[in-house]
Amino acid sequence: MSNPSSRISRDHKASFTPVNNFRPHRERKDNPDDRKSTKKCQSRDTTNSVQIDDDDSNRRQKRNGLSLDDRTRTICDTPLCKLDASLISMACRTMNTLAKIGRKDSPMIVEKILKRIIDEENVGNPHAVATTSMYTTAISAWAKSKGKAGPQRAEEILKIMMAQHSSGNINVAPETATFNAVINAWSKSSNIQGAERAEEILAWMEQMSNTNGVNVKPNTISYNTAIDAWARSGAEGAPQKAEYLLKKMEELYRNGDTEVKPNVRSCNTVLNSWAKSSKVGAAKRAEEILAWMEIASTFNTEMRPTVVSYNAVIDAYARSDDSDKAQKAQAVFNRMKEPNTISYNVLMNAWCKSNSVGSAEMAESILTGMEKRYLSGDDNATPDSISYNTVICAFIYSKEKGSSLKALEIIYRMVVMFKNGNKKIELNVRYFNIVLRGLANDTQDLAVHAENLLWQMEELQEAGIKKSSPNTSSYIYIIKAWIKLLSRDRILRAEYILRHMESFNQDGNVRCAPTKFCYSLIVDAWIELGDAFANEHLSQFLKQMKKVNVSDSVENEGRDARSYNRHYKPRRKHSFPSESREDSPVS
Repeated sequence: MSNPSSRISRDHKASFTPVNNFRPHRERKDNPDDRKSTKKCQSRDTTNSVQIDDDDSNRRQKRNGLSLDDRTRTICDTPLCKLDASLISMACRTMNTLAKIGRKDSPMIVEKILKRIIDEENVGNPHAVATTSMYTTAISAWAKSKGKAGPQRAEEILKIMMAQHSSGNINVAPETATFNAVINAWSKSSNIQGAERAEEILAWMEQMSNTNGVNVKPNTISYNTAIDAWARSGAEGAPQKAEYLLKKMEELYRNGDTEVKPNVRSCNTVLNSWAKSSKVGAAKRAEEILAWMEIASTFNTEMRPTVVSYNAVIDAYARSDDSDKAQKAQAVFNRMKEPNTISYNVLMNAWCKSNSVGSAEMAESILTGMEKRYLSGDDNATPDSISYNTVICAFIYSKEKGSSLKALEIIYRMVVMFKNGNKKIELNVRYFNIVLRGLANDTQDLAVHAENLLWQMEELQEAGIKKSSPNTSSYIYIIKAWIKLLSRDRILRAEYILRHMESFNQDGNVRCAPTKFCYSLIVDAWIELGDAFANEHLSQFLKQMKKVNVSDSVENEGRDARSYNRHYKPRRKHSFPSESREDSPVS
């Protein structure tokens, strides 16, 4: 591999050019905690320390209360050759802070400060020395910027360092951490090009190791970051690439290289890569790696599988197309000593997706086990919103007899658990609507149950649980449940729900705005009923419609109702009357 630094200028005093057009971002003043952190950094920082008088000490204390942008302006606006040791120290702290917070303009500000220190060094300021650490900070800032140009710019700074070191500047000798920061920048690009470049830089490190006075030998972090680059890429063959690097680590370690010791993070990254792969046999391969970790942990305790490892394999089976994936996921789960909430959730998801007979009941039994652990005081298995919603969906989509009522039972259990103080549960309208849809579409007449759930939602909303407030979809499902079986009383009940919806909306609940689709359901029902009362009542109903501001759009109906609208087939064609037409739709 050719050395990428060979094309860089060797004049280290003029080779660093920061990104132009720097415009500082306004931010609030540092909070007291940040000031405490700054003071701790001061006590640890012994670089370039000089004796200062009382006036200098007072000025430094004032500077510590400045915002990051104010600090930057103070550093950059100070006349050339006037940066004292305290300002240089402040510059280092400011660069480190900016690199960690990942602000969008952080890399450009860090580079501007670095350029100022280089300028001070070039004019002979004894306190100003651009070091490897400063350059590595600039690279890390670009790595965390998440911008498309970040990885490229991070590598450019590394090449500048290589050129400066080659020209005799021993203060900027690249280190393993410097290369690791560049690999990290490429890994976060989350594409195949970034993964390939990350692996190339890893190979470059191996090539340069202990040559020309530069010690950039790859370590565990180097390999883990390159593995993560492939896992993030989502490219075809990424799991195999990640696993290849893991095996290489294990081989190097067995041959005596203790600095490349594979750990559980190395393995978990590979497991997650296989879990998210659509390749046939991915779940099986993930389980094989898990078994290898269990055996290898007897020799290398840092490879001992964690709950994250088992969760990744269970999730891999949940995503797979294996006919017996739920049973295989259950077998992996049974090997765990202390499964957590995520373990239970991914296992229930595997049963939910299996579509096998009794899968919903199995998911419910797992949820019951979670509840028992939680009620006994084990917070590690606290059921959350995902837990209950997974079981609800398992029953709704199973379409077995009585499944809608079981889903209704689950959501009531969810509400009780919430009221008893489970803070991991969020009562969101979408969970209720899934149950309402199941009740409305059930072959049984469950309109009363659906309506009672609606009143429960309104009670929760009145109690301050705003996210449980019914929306247009909620009322549509209730209307649909009542008009599923045609009778005068049932359609009148559906009308009552519609009037209540109008009133609820007029009270300021914008999420339940009536639309023409809501009215069309009832109009269709009266037309199909077709008796004398229906014809007479429909005329009055249409007159009342004119007085209501009905939207032509279905945007307020919510995702679920819009889906129902697309599949809705009216019982009989009708059209809404205009102002010039007669009120009665009966010819």
